[in-house]
Amino acid sequence: MSRKASVLCAARLCALLRLSLESSVAIDLIHLRNLMRLILAEPAMETRLLRTNIREEIARATGDGEGGMDFYSPFWADAKAHVRGDRDLSAQTAIRVAASAQRRNLYPQLRDGFLDWWQERRRRRNEPFTVLEVQVRGRCPIEGVGVIRVENNLAFRIGDDGLRIIYPYFNDEPEITVDVARIGLWAMSQALPDFAIADMRILDVIRGRSFSIDEAPQSGTEAAELEAAYRLLINRWHVLRASYP
Repeated sequence: MSRKASVLCAARLCALLRLSLESSVAIDLIHLRNLMRLILAEPAMETRLLRTNIREEIARATGDGEGGMDFYSPFWADAKAHVRGDRDLSAQTAIRVAASAQRRNLYPQLRDGFLDWWQERRRRRNEPFTVLEVQVRGRCPIEGVGVIRVENNLAFRIGDDGLRIIYPYFNDEPEITVDVARIGLWAMSQALPDFAIADMRILDVIRGRSFSIDEAPQSGTEAAELEAAYRLLINRWHVLRASYP
């Protein structure tokens, strides 16, 4: 290939890459918990969350974004280890807070909510709990809109035949409602087709409240409701993105 041809090829490649970066939408691949929070948010909070997302996406695209672990990941790793019996969540939370002042407010709330929920589960079922060693995760595609990630679940067996798949919602606000939990459970069932929706739970960690299809029964309209809400958020993202260079 000649030098001129090589330069033209490189230019076309750069143009395609630039177009790809400009047309991508940060929330077209989104964690279920983040999507639920956006659906729950009042307009002012929704705008703030979307603008934060846009700024972070721009920073990543230009190489200015910071990598690193999600804020909640260390807590959830400790919570899982507590269920396995490998760590004490109270002691681990103290260590995490000492390591970062940013955790001083939310981590103790998460600890208290999780322990209240977990201890209540143990009181109800006088059977052994065994954490599944395999990762239980999946994705729920919404055609023409985006893909929802259902990952980092806590999965454990109760006795010989009981099973629970726990998906965490960590935020202090907004509080999860029954309607959003209902839609979230449907998304879980689509992302994890090898498991029964009856065994799935969405856990509002700070409030120590879990939702099953008993508390949030399926109505049959979840797919349409989720698609409509997600599409509105994508459109809103595009409108806000236009105000940035």
